[in-house]
Amino acid sequence: MDFNVNTKGKGLFLGLSSVGLLLMMIVTTLLWWFISPRLHEISIVLAKLSLTALRAFYILLIFGTTLVFLTSYLEKNFLIARFTIRMFIRILFPVTILLGKILHIPKDTIRESYVHVNNSFINAMKSVKLLPKEILILLPHCLQNTDCAYRISVDITNCIRCNKCDIADLCKLSEEYEIPIAVATGGTLARRIIVKNRPKFIIAVACQRDLVSGLQEVFPIPVYGVLNDRPEGPCVNTRVATKRIEYALKNILK
Repeated sequence: MDFNVNTKGKGLFLGLSSVGLLLMMIVTTLLWWFISPRLHEISIVLAKLSLTALRAFYILLIFGTTLVFLTSYLEKNFLIARFTIRMFIRILFPVTILLGKILHIPKDTIRESYVHVNNSFINAMKSVKLLPKEILILLPHCLQNTDCAYRISVDITNCIRCNKCDIADLCKLSEEYEIPIAVATGGTLARRIIVKNRPKFIIAVACQRDLVSGLQEVFPIPVYGVLNDRPEGPCVNTRVATKRIEYALKNILK
């Protein structure tokens, strides 16, 4: 399953994650160093056990992180469960945002890198093939042309295929592959659509902020994220590369 993930784009999130992990190790080491005299007063055995546990934690952390990084860059599953991967990026995302703020890196830049990393993990789990009915294409309402008078958020089949936006091509894609497709006007409606369709795999289109939020909220359902283009600014007449969605479908379908 090759979704053509942006290798360069992954580097930022993984790099900041490495720094975050290093800082976490330094902080926990300093904490142990401060409390170790007290532990020795209580029990020498307790102090040694705590140090051994700390070292074991570091070994597991380094080993697990190495496997996660290899999985992301090579897009092959190095004995890493999907839950482990999700927890890795879920826990470290706030850390990378904090580091980005310190280093004056825009949040959207980090979010975009996060999406590339997420997609690479999905790409690594390529043994799973699904039926069309088990997949859902979820779109943002901002893809619809603002001059359109037809409400596709209620029913996307209301689209009259005028080709002023990408909705027409996406509807054709949905019909060709018999994949459920829906438009969400916000997080609440998106969750309702997911509950109704109960997909095993989601291809979601959104901006950086909404996409990252959605990726985290729908766990453990795997989500392949496609960032939309915003030639007229956020939430207005956005566009999406339909061929990228089709390429993803071809690789996930049975």
